[in-house]
Amino acid sequence: MANVNHSALTDPYLHEPKGVAAANAGEVYIADGAGSGDWTQKHRHVGGHLTFSTSSPYAHSTTTSDSALNPTFTLVDNNGFSGLSSPNARIQYDGTEDISAALTATFSIQQASGTNRQVEVVFYKNGSALAGSRVITTAASGEWHQITTAFNTTISTNDYIEVFTKADSAATINYASGYLRITGVPN
Repeated sequence: MANVNHSALTDPYLHEPKGVAAANAGEVYIADGAGSGDWTQKHRHVGGHLTFSTSSPYAHSTTTSDSALNPTFTLVDNNGFSGLSSPNARIQYDGTEDISAALTATFSIQQASGTNRQVEVVFYKNGSALAGSRVITTAASGEWHQITTAFNTTISTNDYIEVFTKADSAATINYASGYLRITGVPN
């Protein structure tokens, strides 16, 4: 057989990357910069939603300190995550590769009764607030307002994401709907 550089090959002599026979569906080859690499999931994603209800919303006793939102989330379109309910609602990453993740959470809120409250939400990762993800809006009685936060972070196996909230004064804040989305690609 003649010595031919791979760069000179044309169809039909081109071939799949090394290790493709052992790769799972949906995986891509990621080079490690040292002449090798690994097959890994091309992306990870999950969505968790709070069932919509204005007549029976999720009511959260909000104080002036961060506390975890603890509704029942239903997971949809899941690839690599688990929904956990203990000690509170959270989404845990089960994949084996580290990912660069985009987080988005959006909620429809109102003050259950009384005067307006300034309500904040923030992402927590593994029990610590993600600085830069905190947002604020006004919650008013009889009015639904939208609050959304988005943030980028890295996630490794068993890391978990939660949404915490607080207000400028104690109040019951109603959540008519909510959605938490995590999408990520390998680092």
